[in-house]
Formats: sequence, C-alpha cells, structure tokens
Amino acid sequence: MPVGSPLPLIPEARKRLAYPDPPAQPASSTSEADFPLVITRENVTDRLLAAAGQQAEDAILRQFLDTVAVDEALTFLKDAAARRLMINGHEALRLAQALIRLAILAERPDGRGLGLLAEGDALRYLGRYQEALRCYEQARTLFAEQGDEIGWARTYLGWVLAAHYLGNGATAITMVGAAREVLVRNQVWLRVAGLDLNTAIVCYGLGHYDQALQLYDQAQQVYESLGPPAAVRVAWTKADKAMVLTLRGAFQAALTLLREARQTIVEHGETANILRLDQYIADAYAGSGRYTQAVRLYGEVHTAFVAAGLSLDAAQVALSMVGCYLSLNLPDEALRLAEEAAARYAELGTPTETARAQLGVALALARRGDRATAIELLDQVSGQFAAVGLLGEVGRIALQRANLHLAAQQWQAALTEGTTAATHFRKQGLVVGQMQAELVQARAFVGLGAFASAGTLADQVLAAVAERQVPWLAHESHHIRAQLAQLAGNTVEAGAEYQAAIASIERLQAPIASELRANFLHDKLQVYHDAIAAALAAPVPDIDRAFDYLERAKSRALVDYLAAHPDVRLHVRNTTDAPLLQELGRLRGEHNGLYNRLYGYRPGPARHTGEIHDDTTLSSDEMAAIQVAITEREQQIVRLQERLSAQRVMGLEELVPLPIEQFLPRPQLDHHTVLVEYYFGDDSLAFVLTAAGLTVVPLTVPLSAIHRLLQRWKLNLEVSTRHVAQGQPLDRLADNARSILQELYRLLIQPVAPHLAGYTQLVVVPYGATHQIPFHALHDGQQFLIEQMEVTVCPSSTLLRLCTSWPRPPEQRALVMAYSDEGRLPFVLDEAKAVTALIPGTYYHEEAATRAVLQAEIAQYSILHLAAHGEARPDNPAFAYLKLADGQLRAADVLTLPLDGALVILSGCETGRGVVLGGDELIGLARGFLFAGAATLVQSLWRVEDQSTARLMQHFYRALRDRKTKGAALREAQLALLAEGGSHPYHWAPFQLLGDSGRLAS
Repeated sequence: MPVGSPLPLIPEARKRLAYPDPPAQPASSTSEADFPLVITRENVTDRLLAAAGQQAEDAILRQFLDTVAVDEALTFLKDAAARRLMINGHEALRLAQALIRLAILAERPDGRGLGLLAEGDALRYLGRYQEALRCYEQARTLFAEQGDEIGWARTYLGWVLAAHYLGNGATAITMVGAAREVLVRNQVWLRVAGLDLNTAIVCYGLGHYDQALQLYDQAQQVYESLGPPAAVRVAWTKADKAMVLTLRGAFQAALTLLREARQTIVEHGETANILRLDQYIADAYAGSGRYTQAVRLYGEVHTAFVAAGLSLDAAQVALSMVGCYLSLNLPDEALRLAEEAAARYAELGTPTETARAQLGVALALARRGDRATAIELLDQVSGQFAAVGLLGEVGRIALQRANLHLAAQQWQAALTEGTTAATHFRKQGLVVGQMQAELVQARAFVGLGAFASAGTLADQVLAAVAERQVPWLAHESHHIRAQLAQLAGNTVEAGAEYQAAIASIERLQAPIASELRANFLHDKLQVYHDAIAAALAAPVPDIDRAFDYLERAKSRALVDYLAAHPDVRLHVRNTTDAPLLQELGRLRGEHNGLYNRLYGYRPGPARHTGEIHDDTTLSSDEMAAIQVAITEREQQIVRLQERLSAQRVMGLEELVPLPIEQFLPRPQLDHHTVLVEYYFGDDSLAFVLTAAGLTVVPLTVPLSAIHRLLQRWKLNLEVSTRHVAQGQPLDRLADNARSILQELYRLLIQPVAPHLAGYTQLVVVPYGATHQIPFHALHDGQQFLIEQMEVTVCPSSTLLRLCTSWPRPPEQRALVMAYSDEGRLPFVLDEAKAVTALIPGTYYHEEAATRAVLQAEIAQYSILHLAAHGEARPDNPAFAYLKLADGQLRAADVLTLPLDGALVILSGCETGRGVVLGGDELIGLARGFLFAGAATLVQSLWRVEDQSTARLMQHFYRALRDRKTKGAALREAQLALLAEGGSHPYHWAPFQLLGDSGRLAS
C-alpha cells in the first residue's frame, strides 16, 4: 500500500511581482464615449483600456503628454501597469504596450526600456515566457546603450523567473550577481530586495531550500528597514517563506506566517491577491492532513481563477490539489486535475512544470492500479528532473517506484528505491518526504526479515510525527511496530499498537467531510485486516475485539454522521453559498436535459429495459457529444458537491471521532433474532451475534469465488429481463438461477446453519460484493431461505443499532408518489392507488409527483412510497436516481429530507444496487435516505417487473395494516408471490429490507 499521502505537488515557483505596488482601482466598464475630453491622471488608464485601435490610443497619449510632464507620464503608466498585473494580466499587458507607444511618441528610449520591462512582466504573468525573455533582453540592451546601469540591473528581476520557467533556473541564478552589485552600489534597496525575493523563488523551485530561506530572510530584512510603505512586500516574503516551510513539514509555522501575511494584504486592500494566499494556506492544510479545509479553499481559489480567465493560475491550483485528492483516495479526480495542469503547462512551453504535472498523472495512475503506464511516465520525467537538478522531484519518483515495488512484494527493489528517495529528501531538508521514504524502507526490511532495522526506522518516524505535525503518517509507524511485535510473539504489545494505529486513522478521518471520505480507508484497510487476524490469533482469541475492528472499518462515513447527529437531519447553514447552490441547480438541470435527450425506455412488461429510444434522430457523433457533455456535467456537479460538503452547506460537517475504546454499543437482539456479519480479508469469516453472545465461524470461500457466482447471477438476471420484456417464460432460467443460489447457500449459509437453528429472524451484514446477494433467495436444495425464516440486511451492525434507536413516528401516514414516465410504467399508478387504499395518507401522481412536492410534504408522514423508473448507474453510483416528473431524484436531493425514522419504499429498478468503496462504504441512491434518517428501506437489487411489483406491494401493505412487523410483512408478500408460481426469484425476490425490521407505531 502507499506509505502515507503523497508529498504536495506544489508548482515550481509562485508568480510574484518583482516590485509590487498598491493596487489600482478596477477598470471602468464605461464606454469610450462617456469619458470627458480632458485626459487626466485619474482617467487615462481607463481611456487607454477602452481605446479601440492605435489611432485612438495615440490621441489619448498625446492629450496625456499635454497634461503632465513626460517623465511623470512614463512613471505613471509604468506604475499603473504594475498595479494591474496581479489583478488582470491582460490589462497590464495593454498598459505596458501603451507605455512603449508613449515613449516612442515622446522620443524617449529610456521610457521604451521601462515599457519593455512592464511588457515582460505582463507576458511572464500570462505564462508567455519566451516572449517575456525577449522583452527583458531588449530592455537590457536599451538601458545599456543609454548608460543606465540601474535600469540594466532591474531587467534581471523578472528575467530570472522567466528563464526558470523555461527550465534554465540553475543557470539563471548564477547570472544575477552583477545586477545585485549594481543595485547595492546605487542603494536601490527596494530593487535589491526584489531581486533577492525572485532569486529565492527560483531556488525554491529548484529545491535549494536552504538558499531560498536565506534569500527570503535577506529580502524581508530590507523591506522591513523601509518601513510601512513596504509592508505588503514583507507580507509576500513571509508567504513565500511559508511555502518552503510547508514542503519541509513545518506546517504550523507556515500557517502562522501565512495568516500574518493575509492580514496585512487585507489591511492594505489587495483583495485580488488574497486568493493566492488562500492557495498557500490550502497547501499547508493538505500537507498537515486537514483535507476538508484544503478542498474548500482549493475549490474557491480554482473557481475564481477560472472565472477570471487566469488559466495558468488555475493550473497551479489544480496541480496542488492532486496530492490532496490522492490522500483522500480519489485518484480519478486527481488524474483529471493533473492532466488539466499538464495540458496547460505544455501549451505554455514550460518543461519543468509540465514534467511536474506529468508526475501527478503518474501518481494518480499508480493509485488507480495502472502500474505499467505509471512506470513509463515516471521514467519519462525522471530524466527531466535530474537534468535540471530537481532532487526533490527525483526523490518523489524514487518514492513512488518504491511503493510500486512494495505492492508487488519486491522487497529488495523497494528498499533500494526507498533508500534513494530518503537520501534525496535528506539532502534538501524535506523531512516529511524523508519520513515517508523511511517507512518504505521499514516495510521492505520487514519483508526481508531485517526486523531490528525495521523497528528502528518505525520508531524514528513515530518520534518525528508529533514534532512535525504530520498525523497521516502515525498509523503507518504503529502498523509496522504491531507487525514486529506480533512476529516476536508479543501479542499484548501487538494489540496495543494495532489499537493505536486504528485510533490514529480515525482521528485523521473524523474531520473529513462525508462527501470526501467515502473511499478514505481504501489504502488503510490492511491495518484493520491485520488487527482482526491478530485478535483472533491470540493465545485466547479475542472475538469481541476482532468484531469491533471489523465494525470500525465498515460504512464509517454514514455511521459517524448518524452517531454525531441525534436529530438525523442535515441543515443548510451557510447562506453566503447561495451562488454555489444556484450553480449546482443549473448544472443538474442541464444534466437532466442531456440525459433525457440521450436515453429513453420502451414501454413494456418490464419496469426498465435500459434501451435507447427507437425513434431517435441523433447521429452517432451527436450521441457521443451528448455523452461527453453528460460526463462533464457530472464532474462539475461532483466538484460543487465536494465544496458544499467542505463548507458545511449540505450539513455534512466535521465529525467528532468515536473513541476507539468506546465504540457504539452493538444492536440489542431479542431471542428470536440472529445476526450474521461476513468478513473477507486475509481470511474469510462469519461473525454470529445473538442475545447470548458472539461466535466466529471460519469460511472456506474466497471473495473471488463469490465474484464469479455473482457474474453468473447477473447474466441470468439480464437474460431474464429480456425474456420478460418479450413475454417468454423463465422456466429454464429458473433452474440455472437455483443452481447459482444453491452454491451461494453452500458457501455462505451452510457453515453458519447450526447457529441459525431455533431462530426465526436473520439479519445479514454483508461485506464487499456480497452486498448484491439476495440472501433471502438463497436455496438449500429444498427451500429458499425466506421459507425458513425472515431475512433482512444492514450495511453494518452499528448502523442497525442506530436505525432501531430512531424515535418512531407517532402514526401511520404515507406519502405516496407515482410517476409512470409518460405511460411506460402503467402499473405504478395501480400500485400507488392500492397503497393509499390500504394505508392513510396522500397520493401524488404523474405531473404532481415532483421533487419539490417531496421536499415540501414529507415532514408530515411516517411512510414514503416512491414508485417510478430507477437507474442504478454502476459507472457513477452517486448519480443513481428515481425519475420523477421534474427530473432525477438522487441521493443529493434527499439528504435534507426530515425522514426521522421513517419507512421508505423505493419501488423502482435497482434502487438497492450500489458500488462498494474502501471501508465497505456502499454508494448509491439508498445511502441518501439513510443519511436523512430513514430507519427502514425497502429497495430492489435488480430490474423489477412492473405488474409483479404492484402485486407484491399490495401484499406488503396489507400485512402492515394487519399489524405485522416490517420484516414479517415483506416476507409474507414474497411468500405470496412465490406461492403464485414465481419459480424464478426474478419476480418475487428483487426487494430486500434494510435496517429496522420492527413494527410501525400504532
């Protein structure tokens, strides 16, 4: 597994003005005709920016020369261009070019040199580095011809940065010494400090961190000696110094400097530059493991840069975000961002930054499991970094190679690469990188049997974790120490270290917003697996501890949220984010329109067949273009939802971790109920929980065998769906289905069957792929399991405890909504009418069945019945939906519903189908209803047939009306359809009950 989070992929240098001045007033949007005829200092810049063509510009410049002296005019325009630079680079470029024109009109070569300096700065800021270099060199020649050695020296301030961005930084910093001597001799201290500052930025980009810090200190001392007028320059110097501290792991010191700098910038009204400081703060947050804060700030800054057309700045933020998303185990998003940055840098011709972005691409590909492509990219960029002396990046590449070798159990190769990485990081003082490399070395030593060396390194890193405030490395150190203690036969110490490792993971996980943490445990599950194995392998097996460890690794985003919010309700808390919510609404509307245009469904016996409209007039190119647009909208929606989550707008706020020693109590089971919780790690197990206690049963089945059977089951269901749609019988398919279900019974139920004897209710807690198994339809050769006992499911036993603890609504009233999708699902209306005849409530159908009505009405009801077309979206489960009259009802729509312990029936196709992510986190439509506080879900595992579903629901509600429990009511309905001749489970078994199976309130 990867050791810790990737080091921050911070772009090689932050663009900074060589000599920033106070900001200008924003450009006016007034048309040129509205300006007064007299040109003054107050209106000349606006007139120039509004001028159309050189003739108009020359007229303005001549009038300006009539108003002020030439020297004053030249200085004014130079300063105006500098002020615009960090507000709008394109406007700064226009003003610089106007300055050159003014100098030509005034026949002032020295003024033209100033104009070329300003033009070079603007071009550099816009990422046009080669053009910027030419401007600086032309200015240098002009100043030399005029005998202006100060002007000549000033050209090096911007030149050194442009040269660096083009990959010549190492040479450039050796050529600025003469310029600095000129500036010092002439006591031009502002420019001396500016040159030191920019040279430090290059040193930072080259990985010469000690030299960079020394130069930053020099610049800061000079600026401070100049008093209050240089306060902003002091602030920027602190900000740049903070970036070095971030890379070196001194996160708190970096944040202190950045906050001081931000306060100064705010006080001086440089609001346009606050975004850049916020980006630096986000980098420090990400490096210290504060991922929610980092994502929030990154999102704000990236959006603002894109909106302002500052694509280079946006690329820099995107590259910084890559490491953060990899730390959250979201490699797809990291890959998208890295590719975005790489494309932009390549377009601008910046080889070093392009290579850095390609490294981000390689890291993301490696995390996705594309080892071959990742290695190819790593080899490609390694030479580029080595050629320009970027030892930090060479170290990162060695670290990633070492991780790939660890994953392949190539211990010696991992040790070699890990040692190389540690050496590079040590030379540059990159302590966090060195810690990561030492953990790789320690793991390699464990694999090689060099336990003492492994222990020494793990101890070293653990000691440095607290000092450097990098909590995301603590669990790795504890994990290695636990393994070593276990190998030495010290089970007590091993248990303590496993406990410490899991506690450190949970302290890190707890503050992560729920939208961001679904896959967080993916690369940390081995800690839980090893802890479970160690607890069971102790001289006296600790079954209870093993079971608790299993629960701590299941559905934690959902469990932690519900445990921390007894009112089980999400609230919109930040009204300042209304524009984000409006943008989200707009994107969702576009997505819904595109989706409906591309996909449609034929009317027929099946509730959903997933076919494209026959009568479509779209060409293949048009269909492909719409699919691309749908994917783009979904990516944008996900990013907005992440930002809203991080900012607590959706109520998914930071959580207080459940203490490792005081996890939630287990569910209270009566003497009729048995719970079986499956686990597939290094071993396959079933934990059996009853009122009498806990037992563990070994299984002989690997998860791979379950996957193969589920593939056969999926194929059988797909063929069955087509047969039903075509009116064909399912007799032959029923025999095949029964053979699959018998094999699943043999592997999963038969080993625990002795423990089920005497119980009438079974609660199954699946694991991994087994979430898609219809346990109630498993067959022992004589009967289906549902014929023997009531069978329900829940994602975790802790969640079951929460579901059964919600206060029950005081009365049985149902909100019933049915949408036939323009007649494609005719029986949903009959189904809904039958429900309302059996249970008191309100019925909305067809055009009245909308998301808006659901949001407005649900608080009054204890039962929610939704009968509509459903789509699981296994390619993107967050976009699973039920189709209502005003669009797709997705998990995001139901998060704020006040369900408060309600019974929710999702009578559509595949409403219970989801995708399992790291930490056994099941993502899909049903999850949103659980977040909103539903105590019970009745959901479907496959595409359901319209007419049989309507009959099943009528049986279900009759049983509820007759005071049966929810679990018993669903069983009675399923047995009724089975008795009617449902030889294939396709008809009678698609629905399962999740959560509380007890009675409704009186």
